[in-house]
Amino acid sequence: MTMNRPEPKQSLTESSPGRHVLWRDDSAWAQNLVATLPGDIASSLYKQYVARWEKYVTKNGQSRSANIWLRRQVEMLTSVIAQFPVHISKLRDEVKRTQLAKDLAGQCHNVIASGAETGKTMQETYREVMDIPKRWRFSVAVPMQTIAAVEGESLHEYEDRVKEILIAGQFVRLITEEWWANKLDIAYRRFCEYCRIIAGKVRKGVSAYLSRIGLREYKERKLASRRALAQMIAKNELTGEEIALIEAVDASVSNPEIRRHELMVRMRGFEDIAEEHGLMGGFFTVTAPSKYHAFIKDKQGKTHSNRKYQGACPRKTNRYLGYVWSKARAKLNRMGIQIIGFRVVEPHHDGTPHWHMLFFFKPEHEQLIRFVFANYFTQEDREELRVSDFDMGYWASSFEEDGSFAPMADLNLIEQTAKRISPRFDYQPIDPEKGSATGYIAKYISKNIDGFKVDEDDEAETAANITAEAVTGWASTWGIRQFQQIGGPPVSVWRELRRMEQDEETKTGIAAAKVAGEKYQRPVKSFLELKAEKPQIEVARIAADSGSWSMFIQAMGGLFCLRRNQPLRLVYKPQENQYGEAVKKLKGITNQRDLTLISRADGWVIAKKGSATTKSGDSRAPWSSVNNCTQSDPVPQKGTLEDAVSRIVDISALGDVVPAGIEGRTFDVLLSGGNVAVGDGRSIKLRGGELDENGNRRPMRLIEFEHEPVDLNWLDFKGWPEDMETGELAEICTTYEQPQLSPIPELVWDDDGYPII
Repeated sequence: MTMNRPEPKQSLTESSPGRHVLWRDDSAWAQNLVATLPGDIASSLYKQYVARWEKYVTKNGQSRSANIWLRRQVEMLTSVIAQFPVHISKLRDEVKRTQLAKDLAGQCHNVIASGAETGKTMQETYREVMDIPKRWRFSVAVPMQTIAAVEGESLHEYEDRVKEILIAGQFVRLITEEWWANKLDIAYRRFCEYCRIIAGKVRKGVSAYLSRIGLREYKERKLASRRALAQMIAKNELTGEEIALIEAVDASVSNPEIRRHELMVRMRGFEDIAEEHGLMGGFFTVTAPSKYHAFIKDKQGKTHSNRKYQGACPRKTNRYLGYVWSKARAKLNRMGIQIIGFRVVEPHHDGTPHWHMLFFFKPEHEQLIRFVFANYFTQEDREELRVSDFDMGYWASSFEEDGSFAPMADLNLIEQTAKRISPRFDYQPIDPEKGSATGYIAKYISKNIDGFKVDEDDEAETAANITAEAVTGWASTWGIRQFQQIGGPPVSVWRELRRMEQDEETKTGIAAAKVAGEKYQRPVKSFLELKAEKPQIEVARIAADSGSWSMFIQAMGGLFCLRRNQPLRLVYKPQENQYGEAVKKLKGITNQRDLTLISRADGWVIAKKGSATTKSGDSRAPWSSVNNCTQSDPVPQKGTLEDAVSRIVDISALGDVVPAGIEGRTFDVLLSGGNVAVGDGRSIKLRGGELDENGNRRPMRLIEFEHEPVDLNWLDFKGWPEDMETGELAEICTTYEQPQLSPIPELVWDDDGYPII
């Protein structure tokens, strides 16, 4: 601790000899306890501990509650820090993380090279090298690939070759510094935000959903991305067409307004077709048990530190909800009960996720669906809801074989049970007389995107357009998917159909309306009329182009058509990415019989504005409809590069245990601008060709470089930023209080606020 560490009021510690001794002993104990933590975290916790010690000693003359609080906080933080296999100081800034990424890539390279030199099999080397990312709890995922069978190859040989190719893809990632740097950046960002949750910096009254620092960093990342996009163009080398990349992004679902419109269109389409089929709607809200919540609110809206909290981060809590959901949905599938709708994930004020789900189903299945969800989502820690297994067992025994309640069932007892579990699970049937189903979920869609038409966020008690950015930042920080469609056709097919060129009749009508200065109105035809006149794929295209999700569902086989039976599917073509893998790139749509429509043209590349040379999309993995890659300098052929590489590191020493092509993958990393670690703190890279004295560009060359040692000594802590020290002291809640679920909105939404796109 620093010499100017906080102290309680002197009038309190010197009020009696006993209190002087109490503070002397407690302060020494507290300083020793937090000494194992990083300096900035230790200082923040110690400052809060002093405030709590002063409060409780003034109140009842005892420091026990403050000591218990500090012990719990340190235990939770210590358990998280212990998950990192290196000292947390090595992750404190970008320079240190970059150095660590280089070291880890070098370690992986050494293990792979050593395995080849000692004659280990590829599987043995794989198991050994995977211990390195496992220590960090990092998964080494590889994308879906197109791996064709070789003529004369048996099934067993093909499967072995596929395994080797996938392992090779993991190998090349593990020896790439950029892969490690990205993983470390995400891990450290989440660790910092987790510490702020524990320290009470994420809650109502301080900073709801996301800490102030976390929100600031999220805004900075967004701004940096926008600036980078503004400097890029998408150009088709075949046609010469050129557009600003930022315009392409703003015209996609990355635009919050377009994303919100599309979600509302799809939700309204579900509602329309559900009404046609006589289905009813139900609104479900679920959250996790109390032990997953760091802070809770009392009936007066005041936040309290939750003594039951066991240190779960938002990502872990969302995985728990997903696990329970998978069991509940599997149960419904076994019972033959089908549902369609949407799921929305949003945070409580302290960052703990909860789910809102709007589903449509047959009226006779309503009570069974309600019970299945209630049973599964309250299985864990059910006793804290004052509900026993007997109560849920009685509820389960009250159903007839057809799903209806038995005549002798005590419905009052069942409703009492439902009321007691309402803090964890709540259900409201949709009443069309009070508002549309789309209107019920519109608030949650809007406040989790941009806050459109939502005056105040009830959870944070702040303007929704302000908190919306904190919510999206929360989802980005923790890698949580906010919206998910349940059932129905895939939206990817819908989006590709909307990219298709319009038919001649529509184009002529649009041109005529434009000349007349009017808005084009498409002739309204029913699904049956279109089906009788046009091919199925054209009916689906018209439905998508006109923004009719309900008609699109019909064109795709109907409301509950299984994915494998749907008539239209996406078409992909193999394309090599930066790791040399033949990944799938979206090309168009097929009816799986005699017609394939191409929606993605070849030849698109990404380049900086004013760049004379671009790199073809055929060698990099796409991240959008165009290809994300640049190259401003000519590069040597692989044959020349192999010779240069071999003078620095003997890649050929990897031997026959590495499948053919692994060298090519290493070269592709270099060709795409990456660094490749070769061990002992050394790396190789391609250096761009500079202009000589005559203005001619020198060829690119391979260089070897060593990493500069980085000072890993801790910086002296000078206090948290000002915005980290704000907020009132949170009390510890000593009685159970399950976080209250967000209320069902009473607002009836005007559908005109969400135009068809």
